[in-house]
Amino acid sequence: MKHSDFLKALKTLKSRLLTTKRTKNFLSIPKENSSHKIYCTCKDSNGEKKYLYTSQKEIEYLLAGKNISLYSYPCPYEKGWHITKG
Repeated sequence: MKHSDFLKALKTLKSRLLTTKRTKNFLSIPKENSSHKIYCTCKDSNGEKKYLYTSQKEIEYLLAGKNISLYSYPCPYEKGWHITKG
């Protein structure tokens, strides 16, 4: 990953963290009506669109310090990453 891409991902993450309501024990994902939503064509087990993270580092940052067993994996169809229970 280029340094400029990393800085862009950090800026996006900061924006999301400032505008997204965070809860203590859960990972917050922006609402579908938010201006910075990024969804791809992948579907979860409930048939809902999966959120597409810009980088694996973004996911690691979101999960840091939380006692949640989630893992990241590259999206097979889009340029980005998803989260899974493992």
